[in-house]
Amino acid sequence: MDYASARAVLDRLPTLEVKPGLDRVGRLLDGLGHPERAYPAVHVAGTNGKGSVVAMLDAVLRCAGRSVGRFTSPQVVDFRDRVVVDGAWLSEDEWAAGVERLAPLLASMEDRPAQFEAITALTLDAFARHAVDVAVVEVGLGGRFDATNLVRPILTILTNVDLDHTALLGDSVEAIAWEKVGIAKAGVPLLVGPLVKGPLAIARRECEAVGAEFVLCDGVSLERVSEIDGVCRYRVGGDGLPEAIDLPLLGGYQAGNLRMVLRAVQLLRDWGVDLPSRAVEDGLRTVSWPGRFEIVRTAPTVILEGAHNVAGATALAADIAHRVPDPAGSVLVFAALADKDVSGMLRALAPHFGRVILTRSASPRALSVDRLAAIARALGIPFTCYDSVEGVLADALGEGAPEDVWVVAGSLTVVAEARRWLEETG
Repeated sequence: MDYASARAVLDRLPTLEVKPGLDRVGRLLDGLGHPERAYPAVHVAGTNGKGSVVAMLDAVLRCAGRSVGRFTSPQVVDFRDRVVVDGAWLSEDEWAAGVERLAPLLASMEDRPAQFEAITALTLDAFARHAVDVAVVEVGLGGRFDATNLVRPILTILTNVDLDHTALLGDSVEAIAWEKVGIAKAGVPLLVGPLVKGPLAIARRECEAVGAEFVLCDGVSLERVSEIDGVCRYRVGGDGLPEAIDLPLLGGYQAGNLRMVLRAVQLLRDWGVDLPSRAVEDGLRTVSWPGRFEIVRTAPTVILEGAHNVAGATALAADIAHRVPDPAGSVLVFAALADKDVSGMLRALAPHFGRVILTRSASPRALSVDRLAAIARALGIPFTCYDSVEGVLADALGEGAPEDVWVVAGSLTVVAEARRWLEETG
């Protein structure tokens, strides 16, 4: 089987249908000999920030000399970028071999697995075959019934809880928190980020129920002191931590993610993982995470930011207000998926931009431009429309002034398409 054939097998699996439950992925892993039991994992859930936390921990662990498997979703640069071993994407040949091993199992199951379940099984098998020392795994959706929830963690992390995927996870932060804290395991610390009262109480109760240690980020302090040449410097306080960290991730929200990573470093040390301060500094200095307040072009400046829910849009709005106080020279290129609170996202973002351009990505989950336009019109937001991301960038960027700031946001699918077009056009 070659890579193209393997992709065809995966693409025939359901991608839009979400199937709660661990039975299907459990059967796949059983057929593969339970590779998820071959290594410890750090398991990361949350509404926002989990991918950034995974990327930072991956970089730190590798700088400390560990072999690391990293699993994130969705892809931004390429289909293969979600599965990384020691800093490199899994090769096309390895994807093909993994799907070939899965194919008989997929064919034998009456309850056909979703594509994400198959990719999860393939990923965990690949990590075992590479004999990684540790896997850093991002939850796909929710947590309790997510396909990744069969890993064997030494640390679980809940970055935050906000309203997102409400049709699947529940229409309150308490219901969503219950889904996400389902990654807690007996005898394993659950590191919890900033939560409001209801979700915080639910996280505590879940830890008590399963026998997990409940841990906050107390004891780690951060102060952002400068930004020079695309690198943010933070002053750090905390036992055994470096006095300063240089982080090339520019979003203001990354301070909260960094604080969680530094507390995670302390907890992993408690579990016997050797993480020297030099490895923490060096790893974080080199971390990269595409599509998260990523400046990909200047004159005019082009910023890519997923901002795929109201919380993310609010954080982006704060960054834009700080960096571009006068909205006259800023342009928002916005697209979103159909299951999002688009009205809330536009309310947060639109006041900070002189122009709003609505478009859609090629994703089958994308909200139509007509529907986006109706929402913007109801909010009284002036806008223009384009049928495609490429159309926006090809036409509008050429007309922009060098001092303009363009922001592409609303979903990682629109960010991915913009990023590919900009790379292909130099």
